[in-house]
Amino acid sequence: MSSDRVSVVGSAPGGPSPTWAGPVSIRAALTTAEVEALAGRCPQRVLSAGECLFRQGDPLDCVYVVRRGIVGLGQRAKGRRLTFLLMGAGEILGDEALLLDTPASFDAFAVGDATLVAVPAGTFLQAVDFGSGFAHRWALGVSRRLSALQGRLQELLAGDLRAQVASLVLHELTRSRAVSLTQQAIADLLGAQRTSVGRVLRELEGQGILEVGYAHIAVRDRRALAGIAGIIGEGTDRASA
Repeated sequence: MSSDRVSVVGSAPGGPSPTWAGPVSIRAALTTAEVEALAGRCPQRVLSAGECLFRQGDPLDCVYVVRRGIVGLGQRAKGRRLTFLLMGAGEILGDEALLLDTPASFDAFAVGDATLVAVPAGTFLQAVDFGSGFAHRWALGVSRRLSALQGRLQELLAGDLRAQVASLVLHELTRSRAVSLTQQAIADLLGAQRTSVGRVLRELEGQGILEVGYAHIAVRDRRALAGIAGIIGEGTDRASA
């Protein structure tokens, strides 16, 4: 069975109409028969339009298969929801988090009334059947790649260049609270001019938020940087690298 999925950028359900980035035709992960077979032995979740299935940062102990309706995937930035994808019948949500053993990396919400099948983690992993080490490593690689792409998309949609730079620095942070990127590399990642990136970095350094050197950016005030990026719940520590 095939379905159409579209990438969108817009507000939360019930708000202004979203801006459509263009249709992407895909084939659903599961056939109707496979979804119905799962529905016969797994619990279901029924969501009303706009209701949240899970939020970014939530731990997941199952994957969800869309049985009916459409579920949106997105993240919140600058007080609004950025919707990346719409998932239709037969598509799977939360598999990436289970494979990587990480919390959910996005919000999932019903665009209209929707019904989903909640497949326990053990049942999902058994069905995937990672009998060979290669298959397991391949799945982990795909999941990491998707996670990185989601992060990059959030950076590109974060707002003005100041917000984009802040989001990118936070995304690339290591435990040393520093990022090893040149200004040109940041400009290339954001599709911006190096001089414009340099101006933003100097402004943030002048405000005591960053310390900028060649191919080295240390975060002095993570809370302030998260505020500029529009990220809710980011670390609140002030610290030098």
